[in-house]
Amino acid sequence: MEARRLKAAPYFKRGWSERSVAKKLGVSPPAVHYWKVAWQEDKKNGLKAGKYGPSFKLAPEKEALVKKKILRGAGEYGFSGDFWTLRRITDAVASWTGVRYEDRSIWHVLKRLGFSCQKPVRRAVERDEKAIRNWISKDWPEIKKGASEMV
Repeated sequence: MEARRLKAAPYFKRGWSERSVAKKLGVSPPAVHYWKVAWQEDKKNGLKAGKYGPSFKLAPEKEALVKKKILRGAGEYGFSGDFWTLRRITDAVASWTGVRYEDRSIWHVLKRLGFSCQKPVRRAVERDEKAIRNWISKDWPEIKKGASEMV
C-alpha cells in the first residue's frame, strides 16, 4: 500500500485532481485526499507507512483515562442503572476530556479501546437459578434417556 501511495506523489506535483489520481491508481477519492494532505505536509515522508490518514481526536493518555473511567461503571458517574449507552459515553467523554464526539462516532473509540457491544440479558425476577441447574443435571438426562428408548 505504501508503494501505491508513493506512486501518487508525481501526480500531486503535476497538479492532478484528487479524483483523477484516484481513478489512475484504482483507489477511493477520500483515500487520495488523505494522501495529498500528508504529502503537502511532509512530501514523500508523509506517504510512508503509518504517516497518513485521519488522526485521533483523543491523545493516548486521554484514551487511557476514558477506558479507566468506563470500567468503573456508569453508576459511579451518576447514571441510573450501571450500564453504558452510546449517548451516556458521548456525554461522559465530553465532560472528562473536553472532546466532543457524535453518538455514531464514539463507537470507533470504544472499539479501539477494546470494548464490544453488549446487551443486558433480560431474565424474569422469579427465575430460580438453583432449580434450573438441578433440572438440567438430574431431570433432563432422564427425559433424554426416555426419549431415546422410545425411538
